[in-house]
Amino acid sequence: MSHARLEIYDPFADLEKPSRCIKFLRLLWKFSRCVFSHVTLVSLVVAYCVIGAYAFESLEADHEKQIKKNVKYLRGNITEKLWKLTKEVEVLVRENWTLDALRELQGFESNLFTLLRKEGWDGSEEENTIQWTFAGALFYSIIVITTIGELKEIV
Repeated sequence: MSHARLEIYDPFADLEKPSRCIKFLRLLWKFSRCVFSHVTLVSLVVAYCVIGAYAFESLEADHEKQIKKNVKYLRGNITEKLWKLTKEVEVLVRENWTLDALRELQGFESNLFTLLRKEGWDGSEEENTIQWTFAGALFYSIIVITTIGELKEIV
């Protein structure tokens, strides 16, 4: 008995196999698509960091300068209050003056504490020296991106 072989019809059998040039072009296309998509993604991340750094620097630098002006005003104001406290009394009684001065100084201390703790004041009153440089803002921007990436992985 002879076994009859069933031949399966292949519709693509009649098509020509791609040439080496076509294979090379396809490989080049896949490679360039992969490279350019990664380059584009990296470029977008770098642009986000640089734009974020400029934004942080401009926003926070103005805020920091305003806080330093507030500290100068508070310091001048407490000096003026203590001088006025001393000038207004006819007879300077040490205990009374000390209690009033202590009250004023505690208010000043409370204001300074608020500026240090909640407003981010660094203790310097020089408006030309600010904490938010471009390098620091760029570092902060990169930290924000990496933190967001880590938070996405956790969730």
